[in-house]
Amino acid sequence: MRKNLTRLVFLGAGIGLMLFSISCGPKMASQETLSQIQECQAAYEAAQKKVDDLQNQISQLENQIPALEKQLADLEAERDSLKGVLNILEQGY
Repeated sequence: MRKNLTRLVFLGAGIGLMLFSISCGPKMASQETLSQIQECQAAYEAAQKKVDDLQNQISQLENQIPALEKQLADLEAERDSLKGVLNILEQGY
């Protein structure tokens, strides 16, 4: 998931660099160039939204870790308790 996040960040940086290089120079931009800039801007904004969404998802999942670790510890304790009861039953008591 972090690889995708990194890729999206680099995509956004690449688009920004492309916008910068297209916009440099004394000439007026053609309608085609303006369209390309708008497409790049839309792609950048979509990528940025995806990055934000993924960062929010990461935060939510990281917030779940302590509760899940506690649940795991509780289940392991219950398992160990049940193993003890099973051992007693297998011995014929």
